Amino acid sequence: MTRSLKRSAPTLSVCGFLILTTPIFAGTKELDAANKDIAAEQQTTISQTIQANYSYVGGSDLKDGRSGSLGEQTSNFRYDLRMPVNDKVGVGFSIGYDRFDFSTPSGSYLPNTLETLHLAVSGRYSISNDWSVFALFGPRLSMVSGWDNIESQNVEFAGAVGAEYEYNPDFSVKFGLAINPGVEDIPVMPLLGVRWHFAPQWTLNAGFPRTALDYQVLTNLRLSIESSFMGGTYKTSSSYGNDSGNSDLNNRTLRYTEARVGIGALYSLTKNIDLQLSAGAIVYRDFDFKDSNYEVKTDPAPYVSTGIKVNF
Repeated sequence: MTRSLKRSAPTLSVCGFLILTTPIFAGTKELDAANKDIAAEQQTTISQTIQANYSYVGGSDLKDGRSGSLGEQTSNFRYDLRMPVNDKVGVGFSIGYDRFDFSTPSGSYLPNTLETLHLAVSGRYSISNDWSVFALFGPRLSMVSGWDNIESQNVEFAGAVGAEYEYNPDFSVKFGLAINPGVEDIPVMPLLGVRWHFAPQWTLNAGFPRTALDYQVLTNLRLSIESSFMGGTYKTSSSYGNDSGNSDLNNRTLRYTEARVGIGALYSLTKNIDLQLSAGAIVYRDFDFKDSNYEVKTDPAPYVSTGIKVNF
């Protein structure tokens, strides 16, 4: 295979920020950026991206001995700014908001909402035509059941450092380390992502939190088989348990994790506007209140998701 030609001035596509999705891995949208978006196509001008997504999840029974079903809706918004400094250095800024809305059965101790607001600044340096390094850092504000009881423990800082090796335009690898906020047993996590365009219409994007096998049907239409993780780490307030009926849940770390598998489609409406649609099933969902006796899993549930991405 032939090595790629010299690339133009670097920019950094920042993914928002690092949040926890499982007790083992860090990051959802944010790690996806560190694994996939953090070294987007190199550009010589300032670029901006706005992205919004919404998904609806069907009801599923709780596995905590209580009757009733759990419904869910998710929404997120992200803005990225990427700026080249010179032919080797690029910087970026990102702001994002992620929200889970749950319809919980009567008597449940589960939260009504989980929300995260995150900011990040980032930098990227091209060592050579093949190698580059990156770093990002910023604060994160996480809320459980609304903004009424925000405390200092709801604000955390996280970040990531790593490198990318581009063997040629069809194969690249990213790796590094990420700060894993809110998880005392695993404070630092490894990052790894691979992009492999192994056939004219086929591309494999393997990493965390999303892995996808893409098939380019038309120049403006791409289909995917995908798996992804969503969730985060949150801190309940000093009164959360009292309000929900279980005082043991005051001042707890809540790890929420869900795993999705499905199929997706991306349609390029114009050069700068992409429309997204996906559907599948949540095969695993877990609410884990650490250091308490309360943990809830649910049965599988179907989901449908839509989104729009605008580049300018």
